[in-house]
Amino acid sequence: MIKYCGAALIALFAVLLLRTQKSEFSGIVSFAAGILLLGAAVVTLTPTLEMVGSFIEGSGFKSNFTALIKALGITLAVQFTSELCRDAGESSIASKLEFIGKAEILLLCLPLLNELLAFAGQLIG
Repeated sequence: MIKYCGAALIALFAVLLLRTQKSEFSGIVSFAAGILLLGAAVVTLTPTLEMVGSFIEGSGFKSNFTALIKALGITLAVQFTSELCRDAGESSIASKLEFIGKAEILLLCLPLLNELLAFAGQLIG
């Protein structure tokens, strides 16, 4: 974790220095650092997701787990993209993107909600 924090601080200092000298390059460095840190996050999360996937494989919750992983992917992609939009000064686009992401996750979770309601109906009736 320390190496990622160090890389982020180095990128921050580079962006701050470039912003005063050559402002057109500071956005490129910031974007590249963001992509590299996002890649590091994916590499870090991969073993965890594989382990959880192996736990879920034997259970009856495989379709639910798939929906949760897709929702997590949508969340991360939307958050990363909306932060890029905000960094570029386009908070309106970022807000609309976040709304679309929430709607997409809701649409993704509708089958889960249907299963939950059916299960509740079985418990009551």
